[in-house]
Amino acid sequence: MKYFDSHAHYLAKRFKKDMHKLLVDMHKNDGVEYIVNSTSDSALESGLQLAKKYDFFYLSITMDDFYLDDLEEPEKEESKINELLERTVAKALKLKKESGKIVGWGEFGMDFRKEEPTEKSIKNQSFWFKKDLEAARQLKLPVVIHSGNACDMVFDLLKAANMPDYGNGKGMIHSFLGSPELAQRYIKMGYLISVTGVVTHRSPRGRNLAQVVKKVPLENMVIETDAPHLTPEPFRDRRNDSSYLKLVVEEIAKIKNVSPQEVAKITTSNAKALFGIR
Repeated sequence: MKYFDSHAHYLAKRFKKDMHKLLVDMHKNDGVEYIVNSTSDSALESGLQLAKKYDFFYLSITMDDFYLDDLEEPEKEESKINELLERTVAKALKLKKESGKIVGWGEFGMDFRKEEPTEKSIKNQSFWFKKDLEAARQLKLPVVIHSGNACDMVFDLLKAANMPDYGNGKGMIHSFLGSPELAQRYIKMGYLISVTGVVTHRSPRGRNLAQVVKKVPLENMVIETDAPHLTPEPFRDRRNDSSYLKLVVEEIAKIKNVSPQEVAKITTSNAKALFGIR
């Protein structure tokens, strides 16, 4: 079987010692056909080098050149931010054209896992979220959306944005942990639901994700590791990597009463279409 890891972080510190050997071994021996690595500004050059070195390695990027984090009310500096955004997009367009391996924008989103949402924090996070959506729109890239305890807010912002569809979706909802009902709403809006190793966990989150998988058609699903995080059972205490996608696929197949081969084939096809990989 061949697998497509639609979201991972191989430039994280936990892969520093063995990353190259691991990537080669997984591609050669574990059926990992494609990886899309989420890469931010600080690791962008390293990500581009990896994408050049390995045919199966692609990038979903973010660039924070237009972020002015110290602003209490960023909307008051919107003209300046828009100028910085224009420069950021121009830089990203150049890199996209030169590398041919930049296939997505993100991950980005909203996150209230470490703080209670307030009127001010919601307003500020929404502001920057919209700017990232505008960058993706100008770059003509599908979005990779992060939502940490902000499911309804993120959904409403994406609905209002009405992002373009690039042939197989507007983007993917990374590490989906919302309700089955919310998943259906995202599907109707044109987004793919991304399933992680959490689906194997015997926890409330795992049981909820199993219900999501049960109700979401395979044609609207991709799989990811979020490596080095979210390792499947029975290896939750280990560093995650793309070789564990086999366990995610097997769990999805069991829930949906189909073969693992069918799950792997359809989710790979979905991710290739979403990211424009031929």
